[in-house]
Amino acid sequence: MCSPSAFECTLCESLNFALVGSPLNTRSSISNRRRRQFAGLLSALVLANAGSGCSKPERSQPNVLLITVDTLRADRLGTYGFNLETSPAIDRLAARGVVFERAIAGASFTSGSHASIMTSRYTREHTIGYMNGGTRLEGITTVAEIFNREGYQTAAFVGNIMLNRSIGLDRGFEVYDDELPHAELNRGFAFERIAEQTTESALLWLNNRDHRPFFLWVHYQDPHGPYTPPPEFRGRFRPEFKPNEKPLPILDAVTGLNGIPSYQELDGIRRPSVYETRYAEEIAYADHWIGELISQVDANPSDSGTIVVFTADHGESLGEENLYFSHGSTTTPDQAHVPLIIRAPGLPEGRRIETVHHVDVMPTLLDLVGFEVPADTSGIALGPIIRGDSPLPDRLVYCDEGFDLSAYGPGGFVRVGDILAAWNSGETNRLPMMAPRWAAYRWAPGEDWQVVDEINASSKTAIRSYFRQAIPMVEAEKPSHLRVERLRALGYAE
Repeated sequence: MCSPSAFECTLCESLNFALVGSPLNTRSSISNRRRRQFAGLLSALVLANAGSGCSKPERSQPNVLLITVDTLRADRLGTYGFNLETSPAIDRLAARGVVFERAIAGASFTSGSHASIMTSRYTREHTIGYMNGGTRLEGITTVAEIFNREGYQTAAFVGNIMLNRSIGLDRGFEVYDDELPHAELNRGFAFERIAEQTTESALLWLNNRDHRPFFLWVHYQDPHGPYTPPPEFRGRFRPEFKPNEKPLPILDAVTGLNGIPSYQELDGIRRPSVYETRYAEEIAYADHWIGELISQVDANPSDSGTIVVFTADHGESLGEENLYFSHGSTTTPDQAHVPLIIRAPGLPEGRRIETVHHVDVMPTLLDLVGFEVPADTSGIALGPIIRGDSPLPDRLVYCDEGFDLSAYGPGGFVRVGDILAAWNSGETNRLPMMAPRWAAYRWAPGEDWQVVDEINASSKTAIRSYFRQAIPMVEAEKPSHLRVERLRALGYAE
């Protein structure tokens, strides 16, 4: 026999007040006949409710925590083999979850990758496309919208200006906190929020939320450059100077080709090993506050537990192909290889070597909570694969920054340059700008990539089909007058 439901309790109270105007009690003046009538009506309605499913109380839904970190290479975390203690909290999460050793980002910049995470669409399949912060998501359902529609309380806390609400990722979130109180060291127009403040804001929301299960997205800006860890983390690691290491020039540009990007300059430092060390210290700083967030979430679990998904939007070049401390210019593993860790009730722990992608995050989350996965997603639910219920299908997955595209498979990747996506002006240029540059590489995580002589013909066909299907991007709205005035009042806008 089931216990009284909220429906039954409300029904009882409503009928009781309707009959006598006060709660039932032995001193009421209501007649025995009216009591019998009331009891019969209540029993009939309760039995009707029981016939509709009362005997099987609805199971509570798990909470969902999605953590994304900006500019985080997988190979700078302990669980992915790094030799410095940059990530004890993330490593603890990994020890209790599933670690994907070969996860690929949707793009090598922030807004495009996050759009792929939230919609399960590749870069050319959503309207943010290959632009970073200048375009807006339109016409595609987000994972937050689905969770909110299904009764979840939804909130997001982001630390990068490229994720401000004007790009459309706020859809489906009841709370979308994009308050960015700090300007970057070398770029006054680039506002951000550091890890401690992001965690504190998210925890304040968690401590004041309602009874519903939650879908919470927390984005950490650290370790995005410039690499400026707070004093208590600076000096934690000692630079390991490489043989024949030479100082690098400070560039006027941000590309990082053969030098240090202008926005990364730190106190006149020129040695690349010092920058790499600061990068590691920023990861350690973010890891500390990620650990605080996960600890607080775990301290207050729902009856059905909490699903945690951890990933990064993209990586960072640290000298590969003579690119230093930059991203957004290539789709090679230094910028495309990201961590992906999933911890969920009932999901077996372990490590997986399959090639997976940002587009798999949305269907995986929906499948884990028991919601229907939309048919038009480009990713796949990873839960059945982890549990051994089905194999990973044979496929290529794409990291795409507009003019450079890499298609990743089990043993390597094919890279194509000099290509172009469609824009929103009515132009329908879906063909290469010029003769594309093709190259194939062998690659395994932790290894350098090596050129392969031949490119599989079927891979070429699939890649051509992908980059020719680009949909038009949609230009983002400019910040509202009130928002600009607010920034100006805070001293952030001229």
